[in-house]
Amino acid sequence: MYYDNDTLMRFKIKGHAGYAAIGSDIVCASVSMLVFNTVNAITEFTDEPVSILKMDFNKGFFDCKFSERKTHESSEEADLLLKAMILGLDTIQKMYGEKYIQVEIIRR
Repeated sequence: MYYDNDTLMRFKIKGHAGYAAIGSDIVCASVSMLVFNTVNAITEFTDEPVSILKMDFNKGFFDCKFSERKTHESSEEADLLLKAMILGLDTIQKMYGEKYIQVEIIRR
């Protein structure tokens, strides 16, 4: 999670969880569902522009940027959806441990 002050500007998902075999990994599936549902909800229900920079399912990689947040105020609805996504990711980390998921916050 990449923040500029208190505003989430970008997030990346890297790698597979390794909790179980690919296709049976509930940690990886949970993370994927949270991330994709959040991006879809922001796109569908808000005016917040979303840029998917790179996506590779085989490598478990997803890079998403909110490029207009520097020049415009962010959408309150998008902020709430992103906070809910981070809450869900933090909950998965607490349930399954940092061995399988690490949520890293980078602020500048």
